[in-house]
Amino acid sequence: MAFTVAVIVLKGGAGKTMTSIALTEAAAESGAAATLVDADPMGGAVRQAALAEESGRPLRGTVLGLSTPDLPKRIGSITPGADIVVIDGPPPGALKIAKAAIESADAVIIPCPARPGDLDRVPATLELAEGAGVPAFGVFNFYKTGTNNAAAAEQLVVTYGVNMLDTRLIDSTKVSENYGLRPRSLVARYGRELLDELTRKAAG
Repeated sequence: MAFTVAVIVLKGGAGKTMTSIALTEAAAESGAAATLVDADPMGGAVRQAALAEESGRPLRGTVLGLSTPDLPKRIGSITPGADIVVIDGPPPGALKIAKAAIESADAVIIPCPARPGDLDRVPATLELAEGAGVPAFGVFNFYKTGTNNAAAAEQLVVTYGVNMLDTRLIDSTKVSENYGLRPRSLVARYGRELLDELTRKAAG
């Protein structure tokens, strides 16, 4: 049976798709059969997979679109043979699909932009995971070391009670350069570190 990770936060522009692709590609690179299920009605991950294909360096993992509240019932049938399944969560308005994605998962990753104003929906996301009995882990992205924003964000997640991973994606122009491409440089490393830490945490 596949280990399933839902990448969810009830806020747009938080790095869900980037995190989902990076994690899926890291798993595929390691030799695992990895499938990304795009649960976003806008199909951002499916679009990026198509762009990567056009670039001549397609994503190693399989990317499928399935945006429905029936996700827990259907996910197994569309991901046969997968070792790891990553669900790219929907935008904030699709609450039923977000709940379905969490209920389908063995673990939840909450992308946390290291900017206080972008963390206001983290508690509600954490509450959904806790209600479903699924362990949730936060991961910082858009992180700038030594800044007031980073320090304030670190204080907030402690207040919210988020179990934060040590993995962080440093804010850099190189991150945006990964759009529509197989992850490279900082984003590829982010995926590998996230996969390694999540695997260890889940096993423990």
